[in-house]
Amino acid sequence: MTASVPMSAIAAVMAPVFIVAALGFGWTRARLPFDRAFVTTFVVNVATPCLVFSTLTRLRAEASDVTALALAAATAVLLAGGSGALAMLALRLPLRPYVPAFAFPNAGNMGIPICLFAFGETGIGYAVVFFTVLAVFQFTLGPAIAAGRADLRQLLSTPLVPVVIVALAVRATGLPLPAWLTNTTGLLGNCAVPLMLVSLGVALAGLRLKGTVRALALSALRLATGAAAGWAAATAFGLEGTMRSVVILQSAMPVAVFNYLWAAKFDNAPEDVASMVIASTVLAMLLLPVLLVFLAPG
Repeated sequence: MTASVPMSAIAAVMAPVFIVAALGFGWTRARLPFDRAFVTTFVVNVATPCLVFSTLTRLRAEASDVTALALAAATAVLLAGGSGALAMLALRLPLRPYVPAFAFPNAGNMGIPICLFAFGETGIGYAVVFFTVLAVFQFTLGPAIAAGRADLRQLLSTPLVPVVIVALAVRATGLPLPAWLTNTTGLLGNCAVPLMLVSLGVALAGLRLKGTVRALALSALRLATGAAAGWAAATAFGLEGTMRSVVILQSAMPVAVFNYLWAAKFDNAPEDVASMVIASTVLAMLLLPVLLVFLAPG
């Protein structure tokens, strides 16, 4: 998509994401009933694993392409986290609260829906691969950095890992799946995107902005280093077309809410991390449409 793209095309991608997230935000502000524990548990343990399984088993891509995409995603996460660590050392800020915020973008709640609306079924397939790699890092390196120690039980306790293993095995063997299974996982997986966005709005409504100038500055740095890391990783692995665009776009997403949860759990300046979640999301609303102009197909 070139710079002459009509704004209606960008609005078609971004508006549904922000409207549904705003619905969750307004719902919480209006103090309407919302069972956050149930929705979060359902999304993490049922809807998202079903989305991953359904998408990976239906994804029309060569194994070599999926492998290259996964390696690019891992590289982008590590590059963004490393860049954040160097920046924090230069600014004399603590590593444990901020490095996860730089390393782990919101490739789930925000990234998957945006890639879906921007690139269609192919885009969401690639976005889910990126998110799956990110989730593995987020449930291993995330708490390890926040706590100062590794805990493999955290990774093994999430259903995403066995689901990915089974989905990859199905792809590798070409095993035909019964219609009842594909229909069920597809139906449950379709719940993930709207619930992710509503949950994002609900989470943002519960956070508070602190140290606005620093939060905005660090958030702008996170978005820039994320996009740069995605571009470098996509270039290094020779990704092209939609696959390249998805890696760059997913890497440029704002700070994931999960980073705040780890910071709160281990008492690592949770208010500062919450401020980055809010500030980076606001900045993303302004900057992602610009990025889409150069990434989305014409």
